[in-house]
Amino acid sequence: MTENYTYYNGFGNEPEYTFCLYDENYITEKFHIWCGYFCDILDIIPPDKNGWTGLAEYYHMCIELDNDNWKIPDIKSALQHLENIDTSKIKFPESHEVLEILIEMFKKACENNLTVYIEYS
Repeated sequence: MTENYTYYNGFGNEPEYTFCLYDENYITEKFHIWCGYFCDILDIIPPDKNGWTGLAEYYHMCIELDNDNWKIPDIKSALQHLENIDTSKIKFPESHEVLEILIEMFKKACENNLTVYIEYS
Protein backbone atom coordinates (compact mmCIF):
# COMPACT_ATOMS: atom_id res chain seq x y z
CA MET A 1 0.00 0.00 0.00
CA THR A 2 1.19 3.51 -0.77
CA GLU A 3 0.37 6.53 1.37
CA ASN A 4 0.75 10.17 0.41
CA TYR A 5 0.82 12.74 3.25
CA THR A 6 2.28 15.56 1.14
CA TYR A 7 -0.88 17.66 1.30
CA TYR A 8 -1.52 17.16 5.00
CA ASN A 9 1.99 17.47 6.46
CA GLY A 10 2.36 20.57 8.59
CA PHE A 11 -1.33 20.95 9.43
CA GLY A 12 -1.09 19.31 12.86
CA ASN A 13 -4.55 18.82 14.33
CA GLU A 14 -6.45 20.44 11.46
CA PRO A 15 -9.23 18.30 9.93
CA GLU A 16 -8.05 15.74 7.40
CA TYR A 17 -9.67 13.88 4.52
CA THR A 18 -8.13 10.57 3.53
CA PHE A 19 -9.07 9.07 0.19
CA CYS A 20 -8.64 5.29 0.19
CA LEU A 21 -8.52 3.22 -2.99
CA TYR A 22 -9.76 -0.32 -2.40
CA ASP A 23 -9.27 -3.42 -4.50
CA GLU A 24 -11.97 -5.68 -3.02
CA ASN A 25 -11.21 -5.47 0.73
CA TYR A 26 -7.57 -4.44 0.36
CA ILE A 27 -6.44 -0.80 0.51
CA THR A 28 -3.96 -0.11 -2.30
CA GLU A 29 -3.55 3.67 -1.85
CA LYS A 30 -4.22 6.33 0.75
CA PHE A 31 -4.13 10.05 -0.06
CA HIS A 32 -4.23 12.37 2.97
CA ILE A 33 -5.20 16.02 2.46
CA TRP A 34 -5.84 19.04 4.62
CA CYS A 35 -9.55 19.89 4.65
CA GLY A 36 -8.84 23.37 3.28
CA TYR A 37 -7.61 21.99 -0.04
CA PHE A 38 -10.63 19.72 -0.39
CA CYS A 39 -13.04 22.52 0.54
CA ASP A 40 -11.31 24.81 -1.96
CA ILE A 41 -12.09 22.27 -4.68
CA LEU A 42 -15.66 21.48 -3.60
CA ASP A 43 -16.55 25.16 -3.18
CA ILE A 44 -16.34 25.68 -6.93
CA ILE A 45 -18.36 22.68 -8.12
CA PRO A 46 -21.62 24.20 -9.35
CA PRO A 47 -25.00 22.51 -8.82
CA ASP A 48 -26.57 20.87 -11.84
CA LYS A 49 -30.16 21.50 -12.96
CA ASN A 50 -31.46 19.27 -10.12
CA GLY A 51 -29.25 20.80 -7.40
CA TRP A 52 -26.17 19.46 -5.69
CA THR A 53 -25.12 15.90 -6.45
CA GLY A 54 -22.29 13.55 -5.55
CA LEU A 55 -19.44 14.82 -3.42
CA ALA A 56 -20.67 18.40 -3.74
CA GLU A 57 -24.05 17.44 -2.26
CA TYR A 58 -22.45 16.07 0.91
CA TYR A 59 -20.29 19.14 1.21
CA HIS A 60 -22.79 21.90 0.38
CA MET A 61 -25.71 20.34 2.22
CA CYS A 62 -23.52 19.76 5.29
CA ILE A 63 -24.30 16.04 5.36
CA GLU A 64 -21.95 14.39 7.83
CA LEU A 65 -19.69 11.62 6.68
CA ASP A 66 -19.76 8.47 8.76
CA ASN A 67 -17.17 8.24 11.52
CA ASP A 68 -15.43 5.42 9.69
CA ASN A 69 -15.38 5.23 5.91
CA TRP A 70 -17.80 6.72 3.42
CA LYS A 71 -17.98 4.91 0.11
CA ILE A 72 -18.28 7.21 -2.88
CA PRO A 73 -21.44 5.81 -4.47
CA ASP A 74 -20.81 6.96 -8.06
CA ILE A 75 -17.12 7.34 -8.85
CA LYS A 76 -17.77 8.15 -12.52
CA SER A 77 -20.01 11.06 -11.59
CA ALA A 78 -17.52 12.30 -8.99
CA LEU A 79 -14.76 12.08 -11.60
CA GLN A 80 -16.83 14.11 -14.07
CA HIS A 81 -17.40 16.80 -11.43
CA LEU A 82 -13.69 16.99 -10.70
CA GLU A 83 -12.69 17.04 -14.36
CA ASN A 84 -15.13 19.87 -15.11
CA ILE A 85 -13.97 22.23 -12.37
CA ASP A 86 -13.07 25.75 -13.45
CA THR A 87 -9.55 25.69 -12.03
CA SER A 88 -9.19 29.45 -12.42
CA LYS A 89 -11.38 29.75 -9.30
CA ILE A 90 -9.09 27.66 -7.08
CA LYS A 91 -7.62 29.72 -4.22
CA PHE A 92 -4.66 27.62 -3.05
CA PRO A 93 -1.92 26.63 -5.52
CA GLU A 94 -1.69 23.22 -3.82
CA SER A 95 -5.37 22.58 -4.54
CA HIS A 96 -4.49 22.28 -8.24
CA GLU A 97 -2.10 19.45 -7.40
CA VAL A 98 -4.61 17.81 -5.05
CA LEU A 99 -7.25 17.98 -7.78
CA GLU A 100 -4.95 16.27 -10.28
CA ILE A 101 -4.14 13.48 -7.84
CA LEU A 102 -7.83 12.94 -7.06
CA ILE A 103 -8.67 12.83 -10.77
CA GLU A 104 -5.97 10.22 -11.36
CA MET A 105 -7.15 8.17 -8.37
CA PHE A 106 -10.76 8.24 -9.57
CA LYS A 107 -9.72 7.36 -13.14
CA LYS A 108 -7.77 4.38 -11.81
CA ALA A 109 -10.83 3.33 -9.81
CA CYS A 110 -13.08 3.56 -12.87
CA GLU A 111 -10.66 1.76 -15.19
CA ASN A 112 -9.97 -1.08 -12.74
CA ASN A 113 -13.39 -1.41 -11.10
CA LEU A 114 -12.03 -0.29 -7.72
CA THR A 115 -13.79 1.46 -4.85
CA VAL A 116 -12.97 4.81 -3.26
CA TYR A 117 -13.74 5.59 0.38
CA ILE A 118 -13.27 8.84 2.23
CA GLU A 119 -12.23 9.00 5.87
CA TYR A 120 -12.68 12.27 7.76
CA SER A 121 -10.84 12.99 10.97
